[in-house]
Amino acid sequence: MAAQGSASFRDPENAAVCLDGVWYRIARPSSAEALRRFRQSDLYRELVDDGTIVRFDEVPAADSASVLEAYRSTADRAPAADAAVFSVESVSLISYPWEWPNSLLETAALLTLDLRTRLLGIGLDLKDASAFNVQFRGMLPVFMDLGSIEEWRPNPSWNASRQFIEHFINPLAVGSGDRVTAADAWELGRHRGLRSEAARQLLPKGRSRSLSLMLLQATTRPVEKNAPSESRYAGQANANADLARSATLSLTKRLAKQVRKLHGGEHATTWVDYGARGHYGSDDLVRKSELATAFVKAAPGRHELVLDVGGNDGFTATHLVRNADARMIVMDADAGALDVLHGGVSQVPEIAGRVTPLLGDITSLTPSSGLLGREFLAFTDRVRPSAVICQAVLHHVVITQGTPMPLAIEALAAFGAPVQIEFATEDDEKTLLLLAQIPNWSGDYSTEALLAALRTRYANVDVAGTTSPTRVVVNAWDLLGES
Repeated sequence: MAAQGSASFRDPENAAVCLDGVWYRIARPSSAEALRRFRQSDLYRELVDDGTIVRFDEVPAADSASVLEAYRSTADRAPAADAAVFSVESVSLISYPWEWPNSLLETAALLTLDLRTRLLGIGLDLKDASAFNVQFRGMLPVFMDLGSIEEWRPNPSWNASRQFIEHFINPLAVGSGDRVTAADAWELGRHRGLRSEAARQLLPKGRSRSLSLMLLQATTRPVEKNAPSESRYAGQANANADLARSATLSLTKRLAKQVRKLHGGEHATTWVDYGARGHYGSDDLVRKSELATAFVKAAPGRHELVLDVGGNDGFTATHLVRNADARMIVMDADAGALDVLHGGVSQVPEIAGRVTPLLGDITSLTPSSGLLGREFLAFTDRVRPSAVICQAVLHHVVITQGTPMPLAIEALAAFGAPVQIEFATEDDEKTLLLLAQIPNWSGDYSTEALLAALRTRYANVDVAGTTSPTRVVVNAWDLLGES
């Protein structure tokens, strides 16, 4: 067996490793016992059935030896001699908190607290509260870090509360105004959440006066009185476990209440009200949707994961879910528009499970980062779409951002998938408006430049039609130089 990758670098009790396309959890005895206890519970079956936790099974000892040996030969930490191995259901799309609009971070926070509450009911707990423990299937959160499940040790507090505040509450608090987002807060925290002292300086007016928020943030200060409660109150908690459980449940409810209070209003971003689409006629929008549907249905498998670049409020994405059975990623640099998307379809089951909104700019996608650049992978390493849709975006990329047309096409081709581009031509009113705002602009922006750039990267380039007299739709497929 060959090891393709590993995770959980910072958890000595567990290792997550992918071998021959299958993910495994290698757990030391105490962690393994907690997982067995959870696996045998009704709660496990309930959570798997509603899709909020990944399915897992213990690997028989006879088969686990080869997994442990393959891991030992590639990892920087040898597994314990008595480690157990569990096969784990994979999540196909991996994203990070700095790519999430506020709505996804809030959803992940509430899932974490709900899971902790339910685990406490069967004598288990979460030893950490990392936002990285949660991923999304569409907009639906799924808890995937099984290694954080452990036996509950009587404790009136929660040793992971500081991490929860820094990963969820502080970014949501800073991002609850109308300009800054929770993702911005994650970027400011260098992908480690946001410490309370920094958050206090960045809070919108009104939030800084919240007593409940201030008291929670005060508990995260690294002072002696904030030492882990498990050690400070161990004697009292063990003497009255029921009282300790009641106290920690109360804390969990208080954290959930704070998360809900931080639900922000509409962000005052550039494209948050794009949904009106006043520059399109009704027939134009019909053609736009029909051309996108025809493109996705033109070849087997194109519907499997469609990346909608600059997809805004999900107009095209929801159409493709309904009419092409597509699974969608809506990538947009405008957090406000993505929150509008989430608010519009998160309660529509047939859409919510198939559309994931992610923050991203095609000219500046998330690079690899973390330990040796291996902890958090680059966007293009994690997102491998079967097709790419790019509607009415290139005039912003080429004119406003000054990206040469060939490089803009190269950025789309980097996904290795067929692409459909709706192109606002040089005579389009939006193109003319952008050009008027940039004196002496001298780039090459034209339909001919687009087609030439596409033909250097794709074997097949076809003008499929128009969505308006000044907007042309071009399909390109079969990347040159690839088998």
